[in-house]
Amino acid sequence: METLGQKIRALRKARGMTQSELARGLATASMISQIESDRTMPSAPLLAQLAARLGVDAAEFQRELAGSSEEAHTYRRAKHLAEQGHYEEAIHQFLSLSWPLHSQFRPELVFQDMGDCYLKAGNYEQAARLYDGLVWAGFARGDISSVIRGYYYGALARRRLQRDHEAILYLERARQALATSGLQMPLRLKIEMTLARLYLQYGPMEQAKTLYEHILARGEEPMSAVDRAHAHHGLACSAAAIGDYETAIEEAQRAIQLHEEAGNRALAMRCRINLSAFLRLSGKADDALSHLVHLDERINSRDEVLRVALDHELALTYRALDQPRPAMERVSQALAMTRVGPEIRAQLSLLAAELALELGDLDRAESELRSLDHLVQADPSALPPGYLQLKAQVYMRKANTSDIVQLCDQAVNRAAERIPEGSWASPERFWIFPRQ
Repeated sequence: METLGQKIRALRKARGMTQSELARGLATASMISQIESDRTMPSAPLLAQLAARLGVDAAEFQRELAGSSEEAHTYRRAKHLAEQGHYEEAIHQFLSLSWPLHSQFRPELVFQDMGDCYLKAGNYEQAARLYDGLVWAGFARGDISSVIRGYYYGALARRRLQRDHEAILYLERARQALATSGLQMPLRLKIEMTLARLYLQYGPMEQAKTLYEHILARGEEPMSAVDRAHAHHGLACSAAAIGDYETAIEEAQRAIQLHEEAGNRALAMRCRINLSAFLRLSGKADDALSHLVHLDERINSRDEVLRVALDHELALTYRALDQPRPAMERVSQALAMTRVGPEIRAQLSLLAAELALELGDLDRAESELRSLDHLVQADPSALPPGYLQLKAQVYMRKANTSDIVQLCDQAVNRAAERIPEGSWASPERFWIFPRQ
């Protein structure tokens, strides 16, 4: 059925009028555009004036207006509540609309508005469903921009649900739809930056590097200094992951410079810590240590995230320089911090156990492995590579036969179950900071 907006557009075009000509003295051209695309409803007086200018009886539009005025009022009330931050109340108003929707409403716009409310209200499952509805409504109307938005915001909802691999799939679909459509959407940068960050976290690293290079190579697209710095940092990390340490060092330095120029000292510090890792991995451990000692004097002791990252990297650098005792001191400091997630704590505990074994402190090594056991029981995804091998070394050194037999059983069971290793980057490569 033809909507009110479609009927007005058809009449205007039949009379050879532009939106500006129809609007002159009555409304703005933007308002006419919104009415014709069914994004807003005209008031009864404005509708009568438009009918007169189009040369038709106002009664021509009355059926559509009468059938939709209350629905339009409900929709406007829901939009107003959402703009005021009252998302639960807005959702209640949206749900009170008659379904199937009146012909004046474009389903994809309603799905977008409802999905946004659910996302901001923290109901990510419902948000994901509404954004899926946006995708399919967009396909049904041939509105590819709605399809792209649905995929992108659906990916954001899935990230909140910690379903990052689904989010990657949705972002890839959004990028593909954007490329084939030929549309120029500001959303493209957000899609590609988010996808590149997920590639960086989960791999493949080659695709992360290629995507960051693609983002930085586009000169025609406006990009904030912060986004550009993030792209250079992502390129540095992905280059380091595939062993291109010289590129990693150069790109990290560019990221640091951009963050400093923008006054983002905390973000610049994160890049500086990663720069130290790239120096260490490129065989310049002495330079890395000098760099880290300088940073040690500048980090706010109350910033636990940066403090843990710095101590972790210092421990790895001291170890690369065959100095296990200061390495153990630094990893112990990092483990004493409270704001350490399970994955990072697992990496730190494994490093502490390895250092304890090097120092001949078998009791400390066993203690750290027990801590790892508790972490892995609570969160199997936190299991760091090399965990069972290190356990075997400690038990062999302690000549504990029963523990060795039990460990062999665990290794066989793990092989049979094919439990995947953690998806995070190994600290032997570089530090990836948690997403914000």
